[in-house]
Amino acid sequence: MLSKNSPLLGKPKTLYRVVSVIIAALILIADELLPLGVSVGEAYCALVLIGMIARDNRLVLGSAIAGTILVVVGVFLSKPESQLWIALTNRFLSIFMIWLTAAFSLLLIRSAEEKEESEEIKAAYQLLKNETNFVKLNRDIAILANSKQAINDALKEALKTICLETGWPIGHLYLKDNEQDILNPTKIWHSKDPKQFERFQEVTEATPLSFGEGLPGRVMVSGKAEWIVDVMKDKNFPRARQAVEIGVHAGLAFPILIDTEVIGVMEFFSEDALAPDVRVLEVLESIGYLLGRIFERYQANLQKEEYDDHLRSLYHRLESARQADDKRIAEGIHDELK
Repeated sequence: MLSKNSPLLGKPKTLYRVVSVIIAALILIADELLPLGVSVGEAYCALVLIGMIARDNRLVLGSAIAGTILVVVGVFLSKPESQLWIALTNRFLSIFMIWLTAAFSLLLIRSAEEKEESEEIKAAYQLLKNETNFVKLNRDIAILANSKQAINDALKEALKTICLETGWPIGHLYLKDNEQDILNPTKIWHSKDPKQFERFQEVTEATPLSFGEGLPGRVMVSGKAEWIVDVMKDKNFPRARQAVEIGVHAGLAFPILIDTEVIGVMEFFSEDALAPDVRVLEVLESIGYLLGRIFERYQANLQKEEYDDHLRSLYHRLESARQADDKRIAEGIHDELK
């Protein structure tokens, strides 16, 4: 349904008025040429209907008033070839039809406006609901990123949280290989139905990807979230060529980043082909930075462990030196006592 502010109904309102004037003039000419007993006043209802199509209350009322006046004027312009009471009755019925049409037109316009307002409220409510869910998702991932869980457990929980709160049935993690420019599949998954996606999981875990290859490879190169409407029709999705049916269609992926470095890619898939949702991509890109905190924490823990090991080694060396020194002093005192 077209709204009142639709570009198709904005400036053409002037055009509707011009058309109404032309039609009114033609009806009046026809009324003048016909006998008084033949009323064409009902044709002025067309002017009212034009106002309804334009969704213009003022044009509807103006058309009804103009039609009423022209019906009366027609009494004096038409040729008097029938009894006056018949002519006046016909004219009265014409005026009645004009105003009845106007009343229904105004009701229809009002009904359409209320429906549009209701739809706008629903759309606004849905938008607010989505934004609330996105805020909750960011909060949950932020809490998870700063928790003390083991890195694998934290990443599995992150996949689960994203899948549940965005409605994608399956998610997986690819990690960058620091030795060579490839992405290695992991065994970190969340799946709504493991049996349904069993074949896809098998294919994925056997498919490392070079940078730029497949959905994760593209994300690795761009550093941005990517969306594929249907991976089965995408020329750059190697896993689709390894099985007749892998059970997924729409796919999206986003990078996990530490500063500007992509260290991994989370990917999600659906059984259905889905059109891209820009807002979802924006939210997941921000989550990629939060998940980078998990890896930062892991690296910090490794560095701390290495530092602690170094301190322990230094302590043992110092303790050994002290014991050796004590032994040497004791032996020196023993020799002097002799």
